[in-house]
Amino acid sequence: MKCFKIRVLPFILIFILLNGFGLFAQDLSKVDSLQYLIETSKNDSIKVYLNVAISREYAKKEVLVSLEYGEKALEIAEKSKNPKYISYALFNLGVQFFQQGVMELAIPYFYRYLEIHKELNDDKAIAYAMTNIGAIYLQIKELDNASEYFENSLEIFEKIYADSEKPGKEIISIYNNLGVIAKQRNQSNIAIDFYKKGISLARRTPGFETELSNLLNNLGTIYMELEEFDKSFVYLSEAFELRESKDDRSGLIKSFLSIGKFHRSQQKGEDALASFYNALELAQKVGVISSISESQYLIFEIYHEKAMLDSALKYHLLHTALKDKINNENALKELQQFEITSNFREKENLFQIELDRKESNIKLLSLISGLIIIILGLLYFLANNRSRRLRLEKENIILNSKNIALQKTKVENELTVKTKELATGVIYQIQKNELIKKVIEKLKKLSISERKNQTVLIKEIIVELNNAQNPSVWEEFEIRFQQVNDEFYDKINEINPPLSTNDRRLCAFLKLNLTTKEISSITGQSYRSIEVARTRLRKKLNLTNTETSLVEYFSKI
Repeated sequence: MKCFKIRVLPFILIFILLNGFGLFAQDLSKVDSLQYLIETSKNDSIKVYLNVAISREYAKKEVLVSLEYGEKALEIAEKSKNPKYISYALFNLGVQFFQQGVMELAIPYFYRYLEIHKELNDDKAIAYAMTNIGAIYLQIKELDNASEYFENSLEIFEKIYADSEKPGKEIISIYNNLGVIAKQRNQSNIAIDFYKKGISLARRTPGFETELSNLLNNLGTIYMELEEFDKSFVYLSEAFELRESKDDRSGLIKSFLSIGKFHRSQQKGEDALASFYNALELAQKVGVISSISESQYLIFEIYHEKAMLDSALKYHLLHTALKDKINNENALKELQQFEITSNFREKENLFQIELDRKESNIKLLSLISGLIIIILGLLYFLANNRSRRLRLEKENIILNSKNIALQKTKVENELTVKTKELATGVIYQIQKNELIKKVIEKLKKLSISERKNQTVLIKEIIVELNNAQNPSVWEEFEIRFQQVNDEFYDKINEINPPLSTNDRRLCAFLKLNLTTKEISSITGQSYRSIEVARTRLRKKLNLTNTETSLVEYFSKI
């Protein structure tokens, strides 16, 4: 049970604050109690409402302190980001500035309050905000703006109370304000129409006696100014009776003054004087200084008109003294207003300086971020270009490698062709020599058995064929072979310098990948002789105990 009480306490406090603030503030008469609750509470909503409560406690004592707590409430509300708490704190500050007469500072809070409830689609709160903004404009005599906001709020309230049998008090008050605006514009008929609409609504339901009496008194006053005295007296009297029945002292002061002015307009000085005295007496009891001053001045005027100079002087002096007091109070109030405004402006300037500093920091950070982005962009661009350049270089290298490979292949193919051509030429030349040799041998045999004349002819042919043989064919072969394989013989000499001419020729044939049969055909040697020569060559090249063939061996040289 104890744990349950702890948990529900914040919700009970919120309920009291929302639904019975006046009672809550009265119960916590000491500010220390409120401050203690703020310090011990962890709930933002409670802190907001408690700071507003303290603000209102200080409202009539220390205005600056009151505003300070109001601003604390707003600060906590804004940190909570709860629009209802924010609007509550805004409304409080708006009312505080309004009550202190600093309208220029009050209106921004009501505007913010209005915007929040527009986002929340809270029609009633929107209408209240517009009503308060209209009241501010009425106070500073901006009648067009005042009229616009009152009319807009009236339209919303009429929709809200459209299905209700009891008209809203707000509507009645707005009609009264619209009547005041019309009267200040010297639009008497329009003012009368607004007052009558308000009176009609107020008469329909009990509980609106205060609003009704104000409307009646205002309507009676305007009829008096229009010199429709019968109507004026009816409405002024009804307002007086209603206020008297409700013991509305502030209202009765206004009624005594209005009725006194009515009697004065009817040249009934004694009745007027009696009403002004009643107003003065009641105003002194209630402590309404402005009504005391007005009553004294009206009494002075009556005595002055009656040439009762002593009494006139008395009330003139009383009025003058009170007027000086009022002026002093007004001066103090104006000084206080100036102090409030200066304090607010100072905080606003500090806030603006802090805001400018933050904006400067943001701009600086943005600039630095921009520079970093630019630098990173440049680095990326350079890296990308370098990457592209390296890629292109790599592609060029690959392409060059391919070109080199192609060229190598081409050279190798050309070398192969030339080698084949060389081999073919050599073979052809050798075959030709062999053929010539055979023909010579046959002709020699023929020359022995034939006649003498034929012998001479045949000898001539033999001489010519002998002359046709190219004894330097092998030398030419070696020269051409060396041109194609310029380092071959050098490498052979490095391996085994004492190779014979026949060994060197055999090496060349094997380099050309000729078979034993082809070598036999070219050289005229027997197959067996060539095989023996090959075996002998393997020994000289130290290839006896290896599986490497001579063709394979010479292909690598």
